[in-house]
Amino acid sequence: MRVVVIGASGRTGRLVVGKLLEEKHAVVGTIRNSRHMADLVKAGAEAVLIDLDKTGFDEIVFAMKDADAVVFAAGSAAGETSELDRKGTLRTVRAAEKAGATRYLSISSIGASTGLSTRTMSDEMKDYYKQKRAAAKHITGSTLDWTILEPGELIDEAGTGTVTLSEEAIEETFVTRADVAAVVVALLPEKKAIGHAYQLTRGKTPIKTAVKKVLK
Repeated sequence: MRVVVIGASGRTGRLVVGKLLEEKHAVVGTIRNSRHMADLVKAGAEAVLIDLDKTGFDEIVFAMKDADAVVFAAGSAAGETSELDRKGTLRTVRAAEKAGATRYLSISSIGASTGLSTRTMSDEMKDYYKQKRAAAKHITGSTLDWTILEPGELIDEAGTGTVTLSEEAIEETFVTRADVAAVVVALLPEKKAIGHAYQLTRGKTPIKTAVKKVLK
């Protein structure tokens, strides 16, 4: 597949790109800063400068030309409003529809689709979930073959290769970014994953087995 990874220079996006390349997919990575371009190209991916807030819509569409799938791995940086997550999702969903990139997989946050209560959260986290849920509505209301992956707290450690993956609400805990990337790449080609949102945390089930279980 030819896959466009939105947010390819982020900590999770980089791992998604690497895993896709390992699986012999053709990858186009969107980045906001040109200093990340050389690393992407050296890894074997194409790199395109895209700022989800400022880049023209037609430029985003052009970046998705001939793509089979889009992975949304972007997120607001420190000091940025979470509104960028919603706006970026909306713009890339519409661009994917126009470009004919029918498969769309978004990395969101645990509990966004299962009614996780935000009552005791900080105002910042309440807004974060508000934006994530609004973004999900853009995705699920689209014409795309969508899947949403909602991982727990992301940690920067080596992947374990084992996870807990479920459509039902699960206990909130952490998961490595590397395992998130592996699950993304495992779910992407699966037609049975279309139209579903999955919760993801650390666990004891090998990733391939966990994916097979939820697809049943």
